[in-house]
Amino acid sequence: MDAAAVSQLVEEEIALIERPELAEAIRASLVLPRLESREWDYGEEGQTYPCWIVVEHKESNTGIAYCEQGFGPSSPWGLLVLEGPHRNMGTDAAWFRFLGDAVQESAVWNGDSPPDFEVR
Repeated sequence: MDAAAVSQLVEEEIALIERPELAEAIRASLVLPRLESREWDYGEEGQTYPCWIVVEHKESNTGIAYCEQGFGPSSPWGLLVLEGPHRNMGTDAAWFRFLGDAVQESAVWNGDSPPDFEVR
């Protein structure tokens, strides 16, 4: 996988979003996909996986990444800390099946969720 493939995947995910305001929030926070190696706490000591950072929210020091390993492929979109001591992949509660779900649970989104919203 390369940055162009990740960008295409992000566009496909945005196309699935039915709420224009949520899609706009994602687009406003997109960054060029950047590959980072992040520690996986559930394997061997020092084990890492490649994570593509695609969304950044500098004010909260958080971002959203795409990763096919770890919690992926079932939940490949994860909320991550951008800088500082907690730069691992975190727990399964911070990983989602769809980019839109990850954004709704992130600091990027400050709008309301629909009454019937459920993480899929």
